[in-house]
This record gives sequence, C-alpha cells and structure tokens, in this order.
Amino acid sequence: MKKLLTILLAVSPAFLAHAQKAYVLPSPTDANSEMTLFIDMNQSEDGIQGNGLSGILDAFPDTTLYLWTWDPSGPAAGNGDWDNSADHQALTKVGPKLYAMTFVPTDYYGVDGPTLFSRGISCLAKLRSGMAMEGFAFEAKSEDMHVDIVPELCNGRICIFPELRERDDYLTLTYNNDKEVQYEGLQDMGEDECYLYLLGKVDLFTDYEYVPLELVTSTPELKLTAMGDGKFRTTMIPEDFFASVLMEGETLSEIYFYIVREGFTYPPGPPPYQIISFLDCE
Repeated sequence: MKKLLTILLAVSPAFLAHAQKAYVLPSPTDANSEMTLFIDMNQSEDGIQGNGLSGILDAFPDTTLYLWTWDPSGPAAGNGDWDNSADHQALTKVGPKLYAMTFVPTDYYGVDGPTLFSRGISCLAKLRSGMAMEGFAFEAKSEDMHVDIVPELCNGRICIFPELRERDDYLTLTYNNDKEVQYEGLQDMGEDECYLYLLGKVDLFTDYEYVPLELVTSTPELKLTAMGDGKFRTTMIPEDFFASVLMEGETLSEIYFYIVREGFTYPPGPPPYQIISFLDCE
C-alpha cells in the first residue's frame, strides 16, 4: 500500500485529471520489473457493455473489486470463475473509486516482453461475482478496458533492440559487462574476449547450434564489438545470419543465447540461456 501511495504522489495533478480508465505506472515500462496497473472507476460509464459497477460503488464504496484480464494472456495463476474471482485478483483501493494492482508483467501473465508490448493489457474490474446485483441494472463489472504498454529503454546486463522484432529486422544485442554480478569469471572482460553462443530454434523439437560451443571463440562473426564503458555489441538480421544453418523451408522462431569467454566454464546445470523471440505477422 505504501508503494502505491508513493507512486500516486509522484504523479502530477494534470496527469490524474486526464487519466484513462486504465493505465500503468511507470510508463515507459520494463516488462521484467514491477509495474502498477490502475483502474479509475470514476471514468467508467455504466451501460456501455452491460456493465453497472460504477453505480454499485457509489452505493457501496468499500466493496472489494477484482481484476479480470485476458490480454496479453490470462494471468498465469488464473482469474478464477466469473461468479467467484480468485483471491489473488483482489485490487487495492488507493483513492475514491481508484484501484490498483502491482505485479511483474512477464511473471503475472507468463509471457515475454515483446508479447506484452505488442498486445498490451486488456482487463476489467468486477465484484467477486460479476453477475447482476439486486437493485442495480446490468452486471457487477466495468466495461472492457485496454492499456497500450510503452517499452522502457533497456539499462540492464543484456539489452535487445528493438523490443518488438521480426526475423528480417536489424537486431542489436548489447551486453554490459559492468553489470555482470552473477559470474565472477565473466567480469572485467578485455576488448577481444566477448563472444556469443547461439542456438536457432525452429520449433519445439528442432534447433541448430550456429557452431558448437568449443568453436565459438574461434568464430569471428560471434565476437561482440567492444563499445567502451564495459559494453559489447553485435548487430544482425536473424534470418540472414542463420540462413546457412537452417534447412530449406525452415523458419527461425527463437534464438537462444548466452555470453562466452575463452577459459570460462559455467557451473554445472542447464545452460544459462536467454531467449530472443520474434513477432509472427503473417
């Protein structure tokens, strides 16, 4: 609750006066960090879509509201049932008819950043049971609401641009070695020491190494260019880069990758893959 109040105090009155029915803070948004979704029932209009929640709140202002959401996917833990919302979907009241929920969007929805940014958030607010309430017209819900999510410029260990990408786009990957805290053996890299292991995924059962791990540091196109200030970078067109690896007729669906340094071995266990996914706009 204190976190929500701090966020609200940081928002200008002009912004609040022109707020949408639903919006997120912070915006621009980091898909892998906490954000807060706000639903402003002051701006809801009963009767648009068989909805009557605003009038119910006028009569019963302390009634608990629940979030119901379906885009960019249903929440990973579920919405519950329409006539019995899940407890974890309860919204926090932060002002008169203003409600909020804080979560990490990629965890909450179980999707990656590009999916979040391309689809946005679709949701509504409702009582635990969204059915009609005696004495009030329509269902105990708001109208459908949608929020476009603006991606934040990356300042993390790994940054991939653009956030939303197709296979034939120029893709830039930047590795900030100054933010390398997990693996001591990767810290303080020299200008010629940073490489990428790349695995191209076609589908659930088909993938191809660009080269085997033992050949990565002797493959010039897998070397990242030193940019100064601890940053290393490479740019490629993914479908062109993997053209010599894929079989005829196959399409690249994802790239799995991790940083490689000659002489460094990751601890035992699954490889520390990170994933680059692509939009399918066909």
